Amino acid sequence: MQVLWKPHLDGVRHTLRYVNAIADYGLFYEASTELQVHGYIDADWVGSISDRKSTSDFMFSFGSAAVTWSSKKQPTVALSNTEAEYRGAAMAAFAVAWLHKLLGDLGLHVDRQVVIYCDNLSDIQLVRNPVFHARTKHIEVHYHFIREKVLAGEIDLIYVSTED
Repeated sequence: MQVLWKPHLDGVRHTLRYVNAIADYGLFYEASTELQVHGYIDADWVGSISDRKSTSDFMFSFGSAAVTWSSKKQPTVALSNTEAEYRGAAMAAFAVAWLHKLLGDLGLHVDRQVVIYCDNLSDIQLVRNPVFHARTKHIEVHYHFIREKVLAGEIDLIYVSTED
């Protein structure tokens, strides 16, 4: 019985050593930087060789410091690069909603659109286009959350080159 808990105990010890080593770390906000939320999103279409699932990544900054980020394998196989990127954009939109709530709870109000930089033009067109094409019908409805946020003026999705 004790052997079954050893990997978990080793994981806890590793985590506690890590937290102890970075206890003095913190977020540095430059005084000259405007406190605005902006982010970057990307997806690695069929990046997993074993199951061909994509990975969605995002990072958001508040001022000059990164405050939240994620790199997560998508739950289902994306049928196109656009779908993989769109799912990543939806995850980022959920993070923006959470950030708005968190900052509001801290007494900070974000009164501007959150700018999100994306390296997929098809994804941006899909978010902004009210007419869905036959090729995009397979994208689940709940991923249109980001489209609602763009239409409401809470998020602005902007193209950035992959090299940048």
